Amino acid sequence: MKLIHFQGLNCYHDCMITLANTFGLNYTAAFSGLWAEGRLRYAPICDVFLSMRLEEALEDCGMKLDAPWITKKERETGWADTPAGDYIIIGMDAFLIPWNPLCELLHGPHYFIVQKGISETHDCFDPTYVLDGQKLTTRDLILNTYALITIKMINKANSFIADKQDPLLNQSQEVLKTHPETLRYLLKQAKVWMQESEKSVLLPAKYVDALLTGRYLYRFFLKERNMTASSAPLFFSRKYYGQWLTVKNGFYKAALSRQSSAAFNESCRLLTCLFEKEIDMARQIISLESKDSNQTLS
Repeated sequence: MKLIHFQGLNCYHDCMITLANTFGLNYTAAFSGLWAEGRLRYAPICDVFLSMRLEEALEDCGMKLDAPWITKKERETGWADTPAGDYIIIGMDAFLIPWNPLCELLHGPHYFIVQKGISETHDCFDPTYVLDGQKLTTRDLILNTYALITIKMINKANSFIADKQDPLLNQSQEVLKTHPETLRYLLKQAKVWMQESEKSVLLPAKYVDALLTGRYLYRFFLKERNMTASSAPLFFSRKYYGQWLTVKNGFYKAALSRQSSAAFNESCRLLTCLFEKEIDMARQIISLESKDSNQTLS
């Protein structure tokens, strides 16, 4: 198994993409719609936001992630029903994972891959740390995990094909339609989250982090399609990604100092600027494509 980790992938995505590659799927194509994605799925198990499009695209490729087994009874039953040799994505507290740098130091959610064996000991693969050859027992996997997610191959293999004509144009057109509403939603919801519980005040930063992940993965897709900075300059700009990180860190600062609105307001302002820059770039891409089409026709 080739363990895959690169900038933009968190530990959960690492597992998804590593398995997609193991099954021979064109996982890069699954990144082709992530720039315009604005509504994300909240995963209460690990308290983060995740891309719905990525999972849907991988399912269209032929790889389906089942609903996680969360309770001890579900994990016991599900594990018993899983054939030997199958792969499972495991969610476990990093504090309890022997090879994790945070083991017995800090608590935090972490995902890795297990291949069920025929005995009571099973092979573990951790793409985030590029580690294989690790072992855990059935008891460890039943008692110490918070989620077990099985993977199924379904009869949709190769049915998902990224727009071969111009995937950048396709996303640019969608950005013009959806970005204004995405921004309005996020700014409004961020204010709501900041006024709720101590847990919810972290959600604006986590939402922005997931949006940033989508942009890293979309850049990866563009590079794989041999596109350059001349095609979509923002995606190849360090300053652009630095500004996204500034927004995320600003929301975290606002969450820690709820008495002051300065950090929150500045993050909202910079987030608005980033969306406006992306909309401007989308317009330029569409305009350039229109000119090229007219020249071809003439």
